[in-house]
Amino acid sequence: MNVYNSLKRLLITHVLNFKKRFMEFNLKMNTRKAIKETNRKNKTAQLKPKEVQQAKAYFKSKGYNLQNTYWHSYYKSISGEFYPNYIPEDIFSAIISPKFNEMRQWPALLDKNLSYALFKEVNQPVKVVQNINGFYYVNNEIVSEAIAVKVCNSHNKPLVIKPTIDSGNGIMVKSFRVKNNKTTYKNLETIELFRLYKKDFIVQELVEQSSAMKELNPSSLNTLRLMSYLKPDGVHILSSVIRIGQPGHHTDNFSGGGIVCGIDPKGNLKHKGYSKNGNVYTETHTHVSFKGFQIPNYSKVLDMVKTMHPKVPYFKFISWDIGINANEFPVFIEYNTYYQDVDLHQITNGPLFGEFTDEILSLGLK
Repeated sequence: MNVYNSLKRLLITHVLNFKKRFMEFNLKMNTRKAIKETNRKNKTAQLKPKEVQQAKAYFKSKGYNLQNTYWHSYYKSISGEFYPNYIPEDIFSAIISPKFNEMRQWPALLDKNLSYALFKEVNQPVKVVQNINGFYYVNNEIVSEAIAVKVCNSHNKPLVIKPTIDSGNGIMVKSFRVKNNKTTYKNLETIELFRLYKKDFIVQELVEQSSAMKELNPSSLNTLRLMSYLKPDGVHILSSVIRIGQPGHHTDNFSGGGIVCGIDPKGNLKHKGYSKNGNVYTETHTHVSFKGFQIPNYSKVLDMVKTMHPKVPYFKFISWDIGINANEFPVFIEYNTYYQDVDLHQITNGPLFGEFTDEILSLGLK
């Protein structure tokens, strides 16, 4: 029996190590494929030989093997700034993030339906109908599909429906209204819209954003993306940006053509905004200048993030999406722990980890 248990432990250890190496390899390959395609489309210029040497030497001094400079090239090509300590997505996603964030907890806590239970004390969009693993919920109680449809049909406010397990990049996030039991999305009946999503989705009241945020682009909810770092001494904000949609678009995603602009510690927008394809802007498509624009109640946004992060200590890095409602109070939209899109932070605000770079890179190798 002792021999059996020893062989079992040995086998389990090998399997877990293989799984870890495979996931690391897969994450590296997927992120590299994406950045290479972006660089190809943008016709990104290569770094100078001296810059390549500086980047590789910097990471070597920290114990890392920098196998490429795809991200350094991309960030410099858009922002015009070169830093050897930019954090490449493949190193962040495949090495650092799994070290700081509990991978075993990702599937359990990815469902956005759980946010109402996790963060009861913060302002969130009004939930109308939830679907969790095929069960319909209204006011935290299981109801029949017929009742869920009836509740949705009786709502006379603008609504939004989205998947709760994976709605990255705005996929399947749709706004609609219900008129005569039919939705304004492709004229589908409410039950047809529900069945289009099958299970694991939520219907919420559409957030009416503040007049100031609406000026940036009225068709989309223009959200703040903050990345925080949880330490024993508290929550630290690594980077903060705003994402602004295109006119007529309902989402503000950077990957979908939106503009991203950095935010300084006092809530002021930086002077330039950027699109994924390399365009640089000094104002929005609605002709609002970035320079001089201040996020309403930004201090309360920071307070909200610092209140929420300790609730999920499994993740030391979290990216938070926050809107500003019509009363100019922050409203929590969702949080991200798996794919955190470090690109938009480093294009706008420079190297991701700032004053914590040495600390984080060191811990990432332990």
